[in-house]
Amino acid sequence: MVDTVRMDRLSDLRLFVDAAALGSFSAAGRKQGLSAAASSACIQRLEASLGVKLFDRTTRRLRLTEEGEAYRHYGQIA
Repeated sequence: MVDTVRMDRLSDLRLFVDAAALGSFSAAGRKQGLSAAASSACIQRLEASLGVKLFDRTTRRLRLTEEGEAYRHYGQIA
């Protein structure tokens, strides 16, 4: 079970880094073979586990929060 949890976290981190780079949950999901809904749920799960909001979302824009910027740095070196 520990390996599954680690793999889920690594997948979540990869999706987060892709979403930050691409500016879209849908595009990041497509890159990883996920639906838009699945990728959004993944980011929500990641935010809940960290206890912080990583993105400011509007219908037209996706922008990293200050915490998201810090976490992106972590994700790019992990």
